[in-house]
Amino acid sequence: MTGIDPAAVQRVADTSGVRTATAVTDSVLFTGGQVREISGVDPGTVNAVMKLDLVSGSLSDLGPGRIAVSSTVAREQGVGAGSRLNARMGRDRDFTQYTVVGVYQDNPIARDALGARTEVQQNSFKPGSVQRILVRTDSGAISKSTEDRLRTAVGNSPLLEVKDREELVHEAAGTLGDLLTLMYGLLAIGAVISALGIVNTLAMSVSERTREIGVLRAIGMDRTGIRRMIRLESVTVAAFGTLLGLAGGLFGAWTVGAPANGAMAQYSLALPWGTLLLVCLVSLTIGAVAAAVPARRAAALSPLEAVAET
Repeated sequence: MTGIDPAAVQRVADTSGVRTATAVTDSVLFTGGQVREISGVDPGTVNAVMKLDLVSGSLSDLGPGRIAVSSTVAREQGVGAGSRLNARMGRDRDFTQYTVVGVYQDNPIARDALGARTEVQQNSFKPGSVQRILVRTDSGAISKSTEDRLRTAVGNSPLLEVKDREELVHEAAGTLGDLLTLMYGLLAIGAVISALGIVNTLAMSVSERTREIGVLRAIGMDRTGIRRMIRLESVTVAAFGTLLGLAGGLFGAWTVGAPANGAMAQYSLALPWGTLLLVCLVSLTIGAVAAAVPARRAAALSPLEAVAET
């Protein structure tokens, strides 16, 4: 486990534009036959640099023998604020009855458990080490100039990264974010295939309905009306396919997410209405565009030749 120079913490805190900076020591917590990650923080500054949603308890009570755990750990170990948790921290060989002083919703920055930094440092595999520095800037964001000053404060080490909250959330999403990007890619490919299918279907329809189109032209429908008819048919097909796909997708999301709704307190089915509306508009647009060539071909038919065709 690598570490940051402890002196760099004060240099970061003294950097222009930094309101609060606190060191974090990462270690492991052995409990219930599982290995968990524990972050050692300063109880006095953790609330200023770490945004946590507390379920119960308080982080101000962190100290020797007192830890806070995530909702997942609390649920799996059957503990809550005020409970005792039998665990072993870092290189310590003996199990200890830790008092759980707080439970917070799962957070990738806080990880599985929080403890006092002095205790975590003492029992970590590299005693006295610091693995992360959490910073709160005056503006609440990290500008390019602030990032440069922070890098200078830690000695411009190529092994250290400066990340804001959005980047950390994106990194925590990991495979899930990549899977979502893949799904959007497949959706785009499906839209292209659908457009080609509509063009092919309408082209065959125009070819098979040549006499029908000729009769419509003969009784007074002009070329604009023919083109409008073909476009409406295309948009209708696109709308039917889109609504059917959305209904199936929403039902599938509800079915798959239903088991997690009760198991994960922070889980909820949130429909992206803006994205769904955009998908509908794009689908209808694709349907109208796909009808351009078949509609032009249908409008170009001669009424007499079309009627006479056998």
